[in-house]
Amino acid sequence: MIDFQEALVKMNCKCPFCFETFAHDKVAFRAMTAFVKQDFSDEMEEQERKIKERYQEAEDELYKNFWDNFPGSEINNEYSRYPVIDNNNPNALKGAYKYDASGFVNEVTDEFGRTSDVRICPYCHNNLPFEFGKYPVKYISVVGITSSGKTIYLSQLLKYLDSFFTKAGLTMFGTCDEIDKFLAGHKISKDKPLPRGTVPEALTPPMAANVKDNNTQKMYTLVFYDIAGENCVKPRRMKKFGPFIENSDGIILIIDPGQFMGEIQGADEEEQELYKPDKVIGAMCDAFVTSNNKNGQSNIPLAVTMSKGDTMRNVLNYSSNIFDNIDYSLYENGIFPYNDFRSTDIDVWHLMQELDNDKALILKNKLEQCFPCHLFFIVSSLNTEPYEAEDEDNKECYKIDEEPEAVRVEEPLLWVLDKIGIGTKTEKNNNPKKRKFPKLFHIM
Repeated sequence: MIDFQEALVKMNCKCPFCFETFAHDKVAFRAMTAFVKQDFSDEMEEQERKIKERYQEAEDELYKNFWDNFPGSEINNEYSRYPVIDNNNPNALKGAYKYDASGFVNEVTDEFGRTSDVRICPYCHNNLPFEFGKYPVKYISVVGITSSGKTIYLSQLLKYLDSFFTKAGLTMFGTCDEIDKFLAGHKISKDKPLPRGTVPEALTPPMAANVKDNNTQKMYTLVFYDIAGENCVKPRRMKKFGPFIENSDGIILIIDPGQFMGEIQGADEEEQELYKPDKVIGAMCDAFVTSNNKNGQSNIPLAVTMSKGDTMRNVLNYSSNIFDNIDYSLYENGIFPYNDFRSTDIDVWHLMQELDNDKALILKNKLEQCFPCHLFFIVSSLNTEPYEAEDEDNKECYKIDEEPEAVRVEEPLLWVLDKIGIGTKTEKNNNPKKRKFPKLFHIM
């Protein structure tokens, strides 16, 4: 307990929205006492009026200014107009901060005796995830252009996150409301319209989950971002979205196979060129990474992940496990073996060469120069081919005619977690399932 409290005193956290840093006990709160116009009357005594006016609902300028930068964002914050209690701001309301058994500030009591556990960033006044700042925080950005399958991938990953973590030697201790809201707004099922992609310039609120590494017993907070790749190549948008890439501890870059074949759905000729994987990587590196890293190279682990893997089954000229789900029964203690990451990387690299060798080499060269810590992956979020349809409002959409199956969607995340020190990599068992590689690619 003492060690944990000492660590809390020393540890600062970065707001997952504005990335300003602060200690856990410098946090602000939304007061649960909030008065509206109907609570005031002409008969009210002056002293009572003054106190209530201080707790009157009002537009929060800091909160508003943050979200004005991201038009089209879907935000639903019922407390955004509630009064702010901030013991470190001389102009804000004051309250009695409360500490949990670990010494972590988690509640406040206002002048009316009402308690609140709605913790907010003292700089931008966005709601902080549950227990944010209590454990080390790791930020993971999922980046992909329109139609790459990024949003569907993220939905399937988050939907089964608890199950994936359990198999990989991690334990999840709850998720924040934003994950539940994201999943509720991005449901995937048979004969229902598939979720639409992220609106460019809109910001999906950060999605957090607390996890424990079963091997080390250490707790972490993981924060996931859904970033449209278009915001990483257009200069005006880079300024707004740059901090989310720059502060990432790991990046999962979703690539549509069509980006190798010049067939990006809904993109014109100029966009086909602009949204090539190597262009997105180069733009991210130039705008967000180069100035802060030696030799212009980033040390952020980058999982280059090809989507729609089920459509690529017939491309490779040899049998491969990359189109099948991970068989965790082959591995000791449910912990994912590092050799599988290497095997997947080799197979997917070969697949990219089969699609377009020149583009594959350009991409590989750009990765080596910008993000040398990278590996290739392939996933199938649906494992079935969507078809064009119309929704209830007669708008064009896509549907699937069978229940979806998520194949290997956790593999890129498990590798990223391994690279940032969460989870334990092991060697293969004595009797692993053999992969079939051409002699050139055999690494066992």
